[in-house]
This record gives sequence, structure tokens and C-alpha cells, in this order.
Amino acid sequence: MPELPAAKKVRLVEKFGVSAYQAGVLAADAALADYFEKAAAPKPANGAAVANFLLNDFLATATGDNLLPNVAAEFFSELADLAASGQINSKQAKEVFAQMIATGKSPATLVKELGLAQVSDVGQLEAFCDQAIAANPKSVADFKAGKQNAVNALKGQVMKLSKGTANPQLVGDILVKKLSN
Repeated sequence: MPELPAAKKVRLVEKFGVSAYQAGVLAADAALADYFEKAAAPKPANGAAVANFLLNDFLATATGDNLLPNVAAEFFSELADLAASGQINSKQAKEVFAQMIATGKSPATLVKELGLAQVSDVGQLEAFCDQAIAANPKSVADFKAGKQNAVNALKGQVMKLSKGTANPQLVGDILVKKLSN
């Protein structure tokens, strides 16, 4: 006898850490639930992120009767892992997702082909931060005057200098450290 949707819902929440809502949507369609389990199996800790890509991004664009992606289920786990590890940011993950569905290529391949890997090299990021600080004295003065949000303008300049590839969390930390000295 196949697993009943209510039991499947509970198991998905417990095993993959998805929300009750996500588990309910997945459990309502046996084929979608099976696909999700294959997608989340390589790294169950990323289950919620895999469910987000599958339910929010894929189903929002799915058409026709076939509500299953035409890519390897493991690609969803790979994409979630790239985002969770900070190798790509959420905006880049959306771009990789769209290309993954369109081309059937793996997320890692697409990150390389599209040049989307985040720069996390501290030396390289410090150089970008130094350039942004030198070119934006008003934002520096605002930050030193107590306006904490001024760092966001500088962070934006670093993102521009890096063509969107800088790790924004590291950039923020570096800028605050440099401006606080």
C-alpha cells in the first residue's frame, strides 16, 4: 500500500526540514514528491532550499500537464548547495536556475560558463573596497558620522567594480572593518 499523503507530509518535514506548507504541496502529488526526494537526497539539510526552487521557481514557470522538470533531480540539490555555500548569491541562483531548466546543463557547469562564481578572495575584495572608499568620500564621511547605512552605498560600488561577483557578506564585513579603523 502506498504511503498516504498525511504520512508523507510528516516524513518530508522531519527528514528534509521543509515547512508544513511545502510538505503539503509536495505530498499532494506523488510524482512531484518522488522527484523532490531524489533532488534533496544528496544533501537533506538543503531540503527547504530545494523545495523552494522546485515549488516557487519551477512550478511558477511549468506549463502543460507535465509538472516535473526535464533535468536531473540532483541538479536542484547542486544549485541549493552552491547558494548555501556562498559560491553564488540568490540573484545568481535564479539566473543559473533559469539556464539549468532551459539547457539541461548542471548548475556547476553554468556557473563556470556564465562567469557567476562569487569572489571570496579577501585580498581581491579588499582591493575593490579600497577603490570604492577612495572614490566615495561622502559615503565614508557619512558612515564615520554614524550613518550605518552609508556602507550600503559603498557595498554597491564594490559590487559594480566586481561586476556583481563579489561576496556581499564579505564585502560588508571588510568595509565596516576598514571604515571603523
